[in-house]
Amino acid sequence: MSRAESGFRGKALWPLLAVLIALAALSLPSLRVTLDLGAGVSTERINADAVELAISVVLAIVACATLIGGRFAPLSFALFLFALSRAAQPAGILAAVLPDRWKWLGYSVAALVAGASVYGFVALCMRMPGGKAVGRWRSLDRLLPFYSLLVAGVYAGSLMPAPMRPLGVHPYVVFGALIWVAYLCGLLAYLDGRRTATGEELLRTRWVAVAIAAHVGIEATFLILNMRDQPLLAGYLFAFNPAPYAFAYALVRGRIVDVRVVGGRALVYAALTSVPIAALAVVDWLFAKELENVKLAGVAEVAIAVAFSFWLQSLHRQIDRFVDRTLFAERHRAHAAVEEMIAALPFVERTETIETMLVTDACFFIVFLSSEIYTRADDGFERTASVGCEGLAPRIDSDDPLVLYPRSTRRLVALCEVPASRLTLPSGDSAPAFALPVIGGTRTYAIVLYGEHRSGEPMDADEERLLLRLAHGAANAYEHLLLVEQEREIATLRSCARMEAKTPPSATQP
Repeated sequence: MSRAESGFRGKALWPLLAVLIALAALSLPSLRVTLDLGAGVSTERINADAVELAISVVLAIVACATLIGGRFAPLSFALFLFALSRAAQPAGILAAVLPDRWKWLGYSVAALVAGASVYGFVALCMRMPGGKAVGRWRSLDRLLPFYSLLVAGVYAGSLMPAPMRPLGVHPYVVFGALIWVAYLCGLLAYLDGRRTATGEELLRTRWVAVAIAAHVGIEATFLILNMRDQPLLAGYLFAFNPAPYAFAYALVRGRIVDVRVVGGRALVYAALTSVPIAALAVVDWLFAKELENVKLAGVAEVAIAVAFSFWLQSLHRQIDRFVDRTLFAERHRAHAAVEEMIAALPFVERTETIETMLVTDACFFIVFLSSEIYTRADDGFERTASVGCEGLAPRIDSDDPLVLYPRSTRRLVALCEVPASRLTLPSGDSAPAFALPVIGGTRTYAIVLYGEHRSGEPMDADEERLLLRLAHGAANAYEHLLLVEQEREIATLRSCARMEAKTPPSATQP
């Protein structure tokens, strides 16, 4: 790993560490109640608090991984708020243990959690699969932050003591109505966006449907269980809501989020780790009654959880193999196809085939928005092939930055790092983003320009190394064809010389 990559990973870990520390601080009252040996806390409550905190850590990892992997895109930010709002639920006990004059702090935290949950959920429904609200939903999308603040304020009012409530009206009914209005708007926006979805976008919307159905169904069941005085079961149901994971998988499948972040594929680790945690929670809940009157039951529960955490290390190795075989299967197939192209380049016999491999095939397998190649001409470089690009000049001078900097560095160059070209470059999907030189020895055979990834994710080190190998193979292929052409010319000259030597002088004189 290079120093730049390790530095980026170090910076990427800071949001995760900050969120985990904040969750630990917000969950401190719950931990204090749980670990207080003189409080006589039941085993059921110990199990519930431990599972809730474990799920909060898992969701915090999901939230930070999607935010970092999506490079703060609107959809990844919405999922960050939604997942983090589910993770911050242990903070609800904060208001119960604070003194009366500080209870407003607990109410504020709970209100922010409620508002963030509504904003994240509705924004994901409205903006999937394209990342932006379309049509009639644009105005509602602009009003969504203010609506979330309204929900947060009403929820804070519902937590206040009765004398503090305005007009003596219980605002929880209003809060519930606002929540279900938001759910309805999100569902209608999702259905409206799904009508025009095709291909990968349609696959992404299927997972959004799973997330919406799971979230709305669990919220309704949660309300019913609370009305039937089943708070413990309702708490478990709330903790194991699969909606954040379904949304996250939709973003991963759509390549909006790069899962190779935060120590390597943490998003997938967090989602799959919650499955055995859920199994452990079910076992704890089933045996909680029997262990309630056993001495040191809490110590036994902590010991079991520690042993379970060691087993998770081997589980992660199995998850790694699972990720490679499923989520990255398409990526591996694309890289294998490029490897086959590199192996086939020494046997190419036409320059048109090389250009097709560098432009059309590389653009298809690595999923670039555009690509074009400029090959060496007499006093510059001329465009000989292109895919998805419009507006570029047919010819580039040899000392233009688009050519000069890739030639001098001999590597893949991001055009944002070089001075502006003297040419007028197109914008939008057809804008070039990277320049790849094809150099053999001291001779530059071509310059290949690639656009951004179709998914919007940045170029990673594996793809850069693969493209450099492809360019090196193409340079060898160009050099081979040049040598073949020179051999043909030499053979032709020798043949002409032999013919002249065999021809008698009298035959050439009048």
